[in-house]
Amino acid sequence: MGKGDSENTRPIKTSDPTATVEPATTLHDEGKFLRILAELPGIAEEKIKIDLENHSTSVTIAASDTAVQYKKVITIPFEVRFSKKRFSDGVLELTLEKTDHAPV
Repeated sequence: MGKGDSENTRPIKTSDPTATVEPATTLHDEGKFLRILAELPGIAEEKIKIDLENHSTSVTIAASDTAVQYKKVITIPFEVRFSKKRFSDGVLELTLEKTDHAPV
């Protein structure tokens, strides 16, 4: 992805309330940082798990409650490290700092 590019995904519809749903996500390449927005409606912040090791090239977002389970694995074309997290009105915002500026 080039600077300013973004990727959008829409949730997968399912009739099984216990099935795992892929949340709608948007990626924003902001030069030195990568911002990820994930829509997790109806989920409490303490139910969200983020798996990102320093110098990782993928991030996993998982969240669940009694009505729905969300899971999204995002592969990133460069190494990143966690910078900050914000959760408001059902939207998770992750800011990741690029540690390797050369795209793969």
